[in-house]
Parts: sequence; structure tokens; C-alpha cells
Amino acid sequence: MAFEPFDRAALGWNRMEPYKPRAFRFIELCRFGKWQMKLYGIACLGEFPRTELPAAAKKIAVTELAKFEPNDFYLGFIGAHDGRNAALIFISPKKWRR
Repeated sequence: MAFEPFDRAALGWNRMEPYKPRAFRFIELCRFGKWQMKLYGIACLGEFPRTELPAAAKKIAVTELAKFEPNDFYLGFIGAHDGRNAALIFISPKKWRR
């Protein structure tokens, strides 16, 4: 089976654009059971990410935090990055130990 070559130019990925600083903002303190997570937003355009992205991040965090072995403090942060060509959500429970 032959695959067609991936055409990055058709997606506009061949454009080099100068770096523009992103807006990085604290959005809210979220509580999921015992967990307290700071939610941050990173936006390529504007001051805040699109409203549906932090909402999706919180929804994903509820299910993902249940999979983590809790640390001593139940603390961490969530990031919602609204980029130029993609969106990214990351969840980081802190690994502090006494």
C-alpha cells in the first residue's frame, strides 16, 4: 500500500512568521474533590484563549486527575494553550513530597 506524501504547504505550514509574544494569564482556581488546580491560559491572539478551551480543560482535568496518584498536597496546574494552528491542554499535578 503506497501512501501519498504529506503536503505541508497545502496546510499553510510552510509560512515562517516572526515570533509574537503570547498572552499568559491566570484564569481561575479550580477545585475537583480534594484537588486544587490553578488554570492558566495562553493565547496567540488576544488576551485570553477562546472560552471553550478552558471549559474543555476543566472537563478533561476531572477525568484525568482521577487517574493520578494523589500527592501530599493535592495541588497542581492546568494549561489551556490556544495556538495559531492548534490547541493544547496540559495537566500537571505537583510531585512535592514532605
